[in-house]
Amino acid sequence: MANFSGKAAIITGASSGIGRSIATHLATTGIDQWIVGRSEEALAETAELIRQAGGPAAKIAAIDIAEPGRLAALVAEVGRSHPYLFALVNNAGVMHPEPVLSSDPAKWRAMFDINVLAPLEGIQAAVTAMRAHGKDGHLINISSLAARSHRNGMYSAAKAALASAGVSLRAELEKDDIRITTIVPGGFMSQLMRGFAPETITALMENAESLGFDISGPNERVIGDPIYIARAVEYVLSHPATINIEEIVIRPPVSIDI
Repeated sequence: MANFSGKAAIITGASSGIGRSIATHLATTGIDQWIVGRSEEALAETAELIRQAGGPAAKIAAIDIAEPGRLAALVAEVGRSHPYLFALVNNAGVMHPEPVLSSDPAKWRAMFDINVLAPLEGIQAAVTAMRAHGKDGHLINISSLAARSHRNGMYSAAKAALASAGVSLRAELEKDDIRITTIVPGGFMSQLMRGFAPETITALMENAESLGFDISGPNERVIGDPIYIARAVEYVLSHPATINIEEIVIRPPVSIDI
């Protein structure tokens, strides 16, 4: 394991799933963590897992990042209160994989607010803090294979926008000691399915069955363990600013279309 003692990381969507896995895995590196999510109770559970793993006491930020400027304000606060903001991991997300013509525009706005605008506002604030600290920094966006597909409506569009912004940011940060990485997961265990319509869940199950897989229970060939994404995050953070790991695609061996 890497040693990130004396450095700070902000992890969004840390109350469950992939974000919780990232936070609990990084606990063993000694990094100071601000864990972000909407549920204070769920974040407290993540903080306890961090403690059990031997990590420094995590700071809980129970906020709604869909509120304009809210994540940016938190990032700026961390930059002021900690001497070394080392990493911002934009993991929080919401998914409504519905056809464009039959979807509610309110869901489009929610996906762009949480999956695109909040991460970019956070990045703006993080870059300001990292430049002030004058040390290596990392920005990590958790995207999705849906960004490369036409099957998921405006969710695909939102994740494609985040990935495209990451390419622009890489160029903008070339003269800084700040690197940006997009991690592109396939199907991993997370809370994203909470936004699925019942018919979408039914279609997912049927598609899996047509390939000979039962996903009513654990099946890591189809739905991956988020620990592998957490390890990918640690891998990125362990590299200096003299190298840029621009993108990592990580997926289970079997792909199931929605």
